[in-house]
Amino acid sequence: MHGQQLLDTSTLKSMNTTHDIRLGPWGPYSKKYAGISHIPDIAAGMRFDFFVMPGFYRNKVLIPNVNFESGYFPWQADSRQGSYTYRYELIWKDQVYVDVNYQIVDSSKVIVSIKCVNRTELPQSLALNLMASMNYPEVWPRFKLQKSSQDVWINAVDYKQIRFARQEPKDNLVTDGLMNGEMRNEGFIDGSALTKKFGQSAGNSLSYSIPAQFKKGYLTIFYRADIGAVSRISASGAIHQQIILEGDGKLKWIEIPFEWDGSGRLILTSLEGDGVELNGLLWSIKKDTKFAIEDNLKVVNPKVSTDFKNRQAILKYQHAPGYYGMSWGNSSYKIREIRNDELDVYFRKAIHNHVDSILKGNNQGHFENIFIRPLVLLAGSEKTFSCVLTHNPSMAAARQNMSAPKNIPQKAQKPFIGPTFLPESKTYAFSQKMLRAALLENIVYPIYTQRSYIRHYTPGKWWNSLYTWDSGFIALGLNELDINRAVECINAYTTEPGSQSAFIHHGAPVPVQVYAFFDLLNKTQSLPLLEYFYPRLKQYYSFLSGKLGSSSTGRLKSGLLNTWDYFYNSGGWDDYPAQVGIHQQRLESTVSPVITTAQCIRFAKILRMLAKKLNKNADAADYDIEIKAFSKSLQAYSWNEESGYFSYVRHDSSGKAIGAFRYKDGSDYNQGMDGAYPLFAGICTPAQQNILLKKLFSADHMWTPYGMGVVDRAAAYYLNDGYWNGSVWMPHQWFMWKTMLDLGKPELAMRISSTGLEVFKRETDHSYYTFEHYLSETGRGAGWHQFSGLSTPVLNWYNSTFKIGNVTTGFEILQEKSEFNSEFSNYEALLSFDDSTPAHARSMLICLNPSYQYQAMFNGRVIQHLQPYPGLLQVTLPATNVAGQLIIKIKGRK
Repeated sequence: MHGQQLLDTSTLKSMNTTHDIRLGPWGPYSKKYAGISHIPDIAAGMRFDFFVMPGFYRNKVLIPNVNFESGYFPWQADSRQGSYTYRYELIWKDQVYVDVNYQIVDSSKVIVSIKCVNRTELPQSLALNLMASMNYPEVWPRFKLQKSSQDVWINAVDYKQIRFARQEPKDNLVTDGLMNGEMRNEGFIDGSALTKKFGQSAGNSLSYSIPAQFKKGYLTIFYRADIGAVSRISASGAIHQQIILEGDGKLKWIEIPFEWDGSGRLILTSLEGDGVELNGLLWSIKKDTKFAIEDNLKVVNPKVSTDFKNRQAILKYQHAPGYYGMSWGNSSYKIREIRNDELDVYFRKAIHNHVDSILKGNNQGHFENIFIRPLVLLAGSEKTFSCVLTHNPSMAAARQNMSAPKNIPQKAQKPFIGPTFLPESKTYAFSQKMLRAALLENIVYPIYTQRSYIRHYTPGKWWNSLYTWDSGFIALGLNELDINRAVECINAYTTEPGSQSAFIHHGAPVPVQVYAFFDLLNKTQSLPLLEYFYPRLKQYYSFLSGKLGSSSTGRLKSGLLNTWDYFYNSGGWDDYPAQVGIHQQRLESTVSPVITTAQCIRFAKILRMLAKKLNKNADAADYDIEIKAFSKSLQAYSWNEESGYFSYVRHDSSGKAIGAFRYKDGSDYNQGMDGAYPLFAGICTPAQQNILLKKLFSADHMWTPYGMGVVDRAAAYYLNDGYWNGSVWMPHQWFMWKTMLDLGKPELAMRISSTGLEVFKRETDHSYYTFEHYLSETGRGAGWHQFSGLSTPVLNWYNSTFKIGNVTTGFEILQEKSEFNSEFSNYEALLSFDDSTPAHARSMLICLNPSYQYQAMFNGRVIQHLQPYPGLLQVTLPATNVAGQLIIKIKGRK
């Protein structure tokens, strides 16, 4: 193994039907204010938040809003230890600050330690506001159905099958993992219903399974339609009649008798009409079924039981099971309620209200407030204040669980820098710690997908959504920190073979999950992991390459792919000039980018290696055919000798390629990263490779003092103030970093990674922020300030060059076996290669014990390697596609 923790393969058995990150009920899940959250019922979508607002007594207060810069910083995090720390800067930089650590003890208890530090020469009087609130999901049904226990409710979107007479591209790739035809709205029972689309066109059909206990009885259909709207539906199976649904703008229902016909199915077929929103079906035995539609209003105010003597409070929220307890340390305090939906403005305005215990705002929200004041810090001193949070099924258990917060032992946090890292790593330790904390604390709940609420890593809490390509990079970062969470993150975006959606999709359809999985497989060599994910990734690829279901990506006769039907962004690069030009000129149906076809080639090459590993030779043969076809299409239609890039390709109305997509001055519109992606796919001729390498690493073209840009600086459409155009980002540099290893050019790989580490370090050391991107003119960070999605390559680069026991390859080496000895002074590996690519030299980065000099041998022959500093070996293998053994052993002491 490479020093990673062992993969918990038992989790694979339970992952098949969930897309959740299973960290436990307590975690940093809030979407509003940074702290610790608790999920009382994973299915309900409700979230209890606890957070601390420190400040100066009767003066400035820091309110840690996660949606904009607010003076707090993710400071340390360890998901395996259940420990999360935030820093609050009251006087920048580290003159007066508060560190709040949340240590999860078990599923019922959290210890909160609040360290207040004064490094100034003056005494300071601080205040701490401990805040608790209950949060409802974005869609909370206004109504609930009260029914007999013998009756069965089926939401309309829980069909067995749906068919639309006219197929749409998204039928098998529904955005955000919703069910096909599903809409979310608080006006429906359960919050979900089928959209009007079903009833607007004749021939659309739904099928439902009749609950086995019902041989005959009555079916009540719940629906909503506009005032005066009429829709007609033909029922078959257990019911044979035409059903007319008339609307009045409100939720309505109609009762129909049914009788078992042996099929066990009910089929509803749309005939014609104005459209109807189907909410659900209620199956019952008796006529005039007794049910009630009741109000289901949010209740944000808890019932509070306070023990002033022991400094304890117990909160009971109406819609959440269990009781929440808070116990706090010995200090002067006051208990208050804030009845408002936000604190950022309202609470600051109420700072000088020293009298009221109830601060009455708009009554749209509620915060229980333990107001600790004052905490006096002498010059150059610090104090630690503690409290305990609990959640228990009963009030008695909640009281019993709130042991005194003082002198409670905490789990020791392992230092980030230790013997597992080479000495040269220390200069980057702080910035790595900050990115690690941002990544592990950027997780939210609830996110709705596939008919359930899940916990979900997000690139930043401003993005309260699924985002496919960002989350692939999040998984790559988790590969370096927590393997089990990485597995769950990849799983969140893949689906079981045969699922309605080929994968979970939102945003740019760049299949980073396969690269994250390939890295994970190389780290673990886990056959169960491969057997579980291979069919899921194959389904993902089949849709992306135009071979599955409703996919429209392969509609062009040239064989080139495009994904404009699914998202405006082909490669995550929002303002990439050629992409912007496509949409401005409305050419989505006739122009193909390069990246999609290139990504599918590499995707297929990886799957081909995995198929051969699993002895799926028929699959491997299919991938061979597709690799050759896609490669031929790019070479035939896309290479532009004039510009030295591969071009976007225009097509006529029949789908036939007719030439390069050009800018208004006649130049190639694709002078940039997209035009270099065949290099990543491994399909370039030697001449093309040389040209593209010069473009990528030339200061006149793609290279800047701060790394590789996205648009050629010599292009007429290059900007210095764009979002991607004129900026340096990490993700596409990660792809090219891996590509350089595949090409046997470790020195170029190291140029990318070392520059990226240095740029990230410089900014983070200065500002404490982990930015989205870096401006080409200055190298300063910009974009979201606590980003952890597309910035995670920095974690990969750090471990690849400094973590002892780490092995890094490109995309063309599969580590069949990979082992170090206990001292990390010997390494043995069995390697196989991507033999769909002609044999060529490939490089690896291997970190070993820095105390020794080493010799590298492949298949018994000594091979050359570079050693930039003690412990890091850049090994370049001979040009071969024949599997072989790599051995690295001690040659002498350094």
